[in-house]
Amino acid sequence: MKTPFIFISLALVCPAAAQEANRGFEEISGETAVVRVTYPRQLKRDKDWTDGPPSMSYVNIYDGRGRLVEEAQYSGKQLSLKKVTTWLDAPEAAAFCSAVKTGRAPETSFAETDGSALARFCKDSAKKKFTARFEHDGTSPSRPLSDRLIRRIFTFPDKKNRPAEEWVFDMTGAFDSRAERKYDKDGSLTGETVYNFDDLPVSRTVHTRDKAAETRTASVFNDRDQMVSRTVKAYRETGKLRKVTETTFDDGEQERWRNETSYDQKGYRAAEARYTGGAQNPDYEYEYEVKADKRGNWVRESRNKFVNFRGKRLPAPGEAPVVMVREITYR
Repeated sequence: MKTPFIFISLALVCPAAAQEANRGFEEISGETAVVRVTYPRQLKRDKDWTDGPPSMSYVNIYDGRGRLVEEAQYSGKQLSLKKVTTWLDAPEAAAFCSAVKTGRAPETSFAETDGSALARFCKDSAKKKFTARFEHDGTSPSRPLSDRLIRRIFTFPDKKNRPAEEWVFDMTGAFDSRAERKYDKDGSLTGETVYNFDDLPVSRTVHTRDKAAETRTASVFNDRDQMVSRTVKAYRETGKLRKVTETTFDDGEQERWRNETSYDQKGYRAAEARYTGGAQNPDYEYEYEVKADKRGNWVRESRNKFVNFRGKRLPAPGEAPVVMVREITYR
């Protein structure tokens, strides 16, 4: 399964919900056609919690090449958001740009002249190889697809066909942002930098790897080159995740909060602890229960919250477990 370069799955929803739900579409073994992530409401039956109707659902649909072509979000059974993505291989992307240069751009209702940012981009990229994807609002299918454009993304590969540079334009053809990626000799990603419309860096991510310790670290810096977050992933000898430590920092690069997630031998979530302000003891913790399918992919994840009260670890009173159900349709 592939993740878009800049626009990650479900970025249309609120960031916290998007990040949590997006986890349901990661780390899936096998070729998938459809993945549905559902949060069922928890209903109290005597002393036990049971699944009720869904509160939120997220659905991703993939094509035969593993590319994300449709994302949808539901509140209960009501469609809230939907995004449709059209992918263009190199010949199709080149044909689109050729049409833009002559003022005959397909799949758009906007008049893009030779003076537009998109037209200049297409002119400058005429002899280069690149692919593209166009993102559309899918919540109003009665309207023509060309009237529902969100943005266009063009990706340039390096000599080894890895995504090295990406240009983003909005629905009018105005330039939005540009991103660059760097790799080491082993093909591992070492850095990502995002530039704004003035071509000034707005964020930078540095990726490092410690082979001896079996860890991978991603450090994110803002436009003032201050570290705003760091994620350290530790792996077992089998390649399965052992622990993930996520830390965010304030403007003085002092720890704001830290999240530590432990994984079992099979790579499933086992426990999680949340700390604030560099504290030694967690504010609260979670314990996970996981069920998996025959392919080893988890299909149900339940987490129960615990709080620390006067030095004692106690179940959070009256708090329902958070359950995430994942339905996977394989190819």
